[in-house]
Amino acid sequence: MGHHYLPQYYLKGFTETADNMLWAYEKGTGKKFKTQIKSLANITDFYSEETEQYLANDIEGPANAVLDKIRGQHLINDDDKNIFAEYMAVIWKRVPRAKEDLKKMAPRLADGIAKKLSGDLDHIIGKNPQKAELMEKRRREIDDILSIYAVDPPREIWLENIPPERTPRIVGAIKAMNWSFWEFNERPVFLTCDNPLFYFRGMGVGKPDSEISFPISNHIVLWATWRADLPRKFIKASTQIVKEFNRRTIDNADRYIFHSRDEDWIVPFIKKKRWKLNRIV
Repeated sequence: MGHHYLPQYYLKGFTETADNMLWAYEKGTGKKFKTQIKSLANITDFYSEETEQYLANDIEGPANAVLDKIRGQHLINDDDKNIFAEYMAVIWKRVPRAKEDLKKMAPRLADGIAKKLSGDLDHIIGKNPQKAELMEKRRREIDDILSIYAVDPPREIWLENIPPERTPRIVGAIKAMNWSFWEFNERPVFLTCDNPLFYFRGMGVGKPDSEISFPISNHIVLWATWRADLPRKFIKASTQIVKEFNRRTIDNADRYIFHSRDEDWIVPFIKKKRWKLNRIV
């Protein structure tokens, strides 16, 4: 059964017609196709059924009302902000890129776990020398398990990390940042992708110069910074600002970029090999 790693309600904000169709563009190649959103961002058996229900009921349900507010260009309150911060943090962790990132980190994580457990076993042996043979057996068992984990971490490890409470520092930082919304109403211009939450990876989200951008719809992008001089409001975007946010979206995409229309500027834009990404000041 297919599981949506991006909520359909989120993708609906980038459509223009009642049939909920979107254009999908492959990053790098520019290959494109048009399909309904129910067929996009969908992978068979990507989650457990329990995770799918949790995401739909506990994360997406409360956030959809906040999405409606923002898309209607209404200011959100602190409760809305808290709900939506958790929603963005979960999207950050539920997409295919996050799963691959965990796989890349697995050898380092396994090594750290092995060192800690080995130290614990040494402590037990020091206090109970008669258990040395048993503890050495346990050490070999642990090493065997962690060697497998380092190559192919169990899906359950990734799924357990998705809820917002598993990464309180990340969620807390997103909540604490100052949010503004850039809007461009002349025509649909903002892209989204299969990994829509952008931040500068070398900087993270907790430093004074950190930024987050997250496309909300064809016309609106959420922009979060630590700047105290920015009011929580909607700001009219220039063409240059639109391009900068779209560069971030394309650079951050794992494989696909999404838009409501097939426009001439999109394929040349996404086929560019390297982008210079700038902070917005």
